[in-house]
Amino acid sequence: MEDFLELAKENTKKDLETCGVLGAFLVRLTASFSNIHSEKGTFYVTTLIIPKQESTSNSVSTHPSQSCFMSSIDLHTQYSYQVMVPEAFAIVVAPTDNSRSYGIFRVSEPNGMSLLKECQEKGSQFHSHEETVDGSPIYERCTHVYKNSNLRFEIFDLR
Repeated sequence: MEDFLELAKENTKKDLETCGVLGAFLVRLTASFSNIHSEKGTFYVTTLIIPKQESTSNSVSTHPSQSCFMSSIDLHTQYSYQVMVPEAFAIVVAPTDNSRSYGIFRVSEPNGMSLLKECQEKGSQFHSHEETVDGSPIYERCTHVYKNSNLRFEIFDLR
């Protein structure tokens, strides 16, 4: 998180979002490697890519002057990742939010995914969403994501 905040510092000062794409691998079987025990279904983030951009939102993004939440653009971006990789998650960093500086989220299943699939606005403009069929949240905090400083982590800044 700290590395990403440092890379986003200039944009944050200008009240602009910064996006990054996280690369990871999913452990499909329980295994041990390099003194690290892995349970089936564990997702290991190994790479952060900061693409050329004009202040957009992606799988890790900043909300420079807002609270820590999933915007409509974040939701549609996350939806597209979760359609392809159901285990995908998004990180939102809110440097000025004193109550929560970052959050790890995913679109709720099945109701959030269904709502976003049917949304006519799509993800290019900020907009509000209707409630899900049962009134449950469109997105939820991830409780299964852990930081492991023993793993190698690479950053590619392509700006």
